[in-house]
Amino acid sequence: MTADQRDLHRTARLSTAPAAIPQARRLLTEALADWGVPPGTDLAYDLRLIVSELAADSVRNADRLSPGFTLTMVFGDGHIGVGVHDADPRRPGGDGLDVVHEVITEADGITDVQSTADGGKTTWVVLPVHKR
Repeated sequence: MTADQRDLHRTARLSTAPAAIPQARRLLTEALADWGVPPGTDLAYDLRLIVSELAADSVRNADRLSPGFTLTMVFGDGHIGVGVHDADPRRPGGDGLDVVHEVITEADGITDVQSTADGGKTTWVVLPVHKR
């Protein structure tokens, strides 16, 4: 993998403390800037909202099972994907995630929740760049 390819895939391990939510947003904002996505675009706003809600779900629900969660951000093939992995096997839920599903639908994006070998789950969201 070249340095440029590594730069298109970023992973961070964050605590399940409330301070991790703005930290996840900052990491996403930095990645988007490096990938040429201006901060004032609908795409950037939508992705920040999505990451905030997924991180908040991990903070609320996974903290009893795990001291942290993993944020993954991927850029390629005209799409940006974000994934949040935590030790809680339950699907994400709550009012904030209803808003996330609306954003994903409006953006022609996709979402998937995958069970993982460690007994947890990874929630993935992929949004197209070109439509934004």
